[in-house]
Amino acid sequence: MKLKTIISAVGILLFLFSCKNENRYKDKLGNEITKKGNETYIIPAKYEKTGASYKIFLRNETDKSVVIKGKIKLNPNEEKILSLIDTDSILFDIGPEIYFGEYGLETKDKKGQLTGIGGEFWENYNVSDDVEYGFVIVKAGKGNIPTK
Repeated sequence: MKLKTIISAVGILLFLFSCKNENRYKDKLGNEITKKGNETYIIPAKYEKTGASYKIFLRNETDKSVVIKGKIKLNPNEEKILSLIDTDSILFDIGPEIYFGEYGLETKDKKGQLTGIGGEFWENYNVSDDVEYGFVIVKAGKGNIPTK
């Protein structure tokens, strides 16, 4: 009887000590962030379009020029900051699209030609603090969206 009690107690203690602490909070955009150990999960908040304007950093790291909305040409190794109203979108002649959808800024990128940047890359590209989003145009298959 005592052996069963000891084994049960040890089992319960092992379970309790093996559980990772979970940290939950909401960011300034209302997204729910959950950090558990080395993993981070984001449940996006619904985005309400208001006509607000956002600055978006774009850099072309391909060997070909890219045309945006049929008007703006981005040459190889060139970068620009564009203003994007949340009811508009950025269309690239090579296929990708950046737009505000149900959960905020979203992309369509079937060929994997866009890479979102932040952190140390923000500093490496000398992106100013007033820019809200940043993307680098890369060769197909080298972007954030894996291709099949």
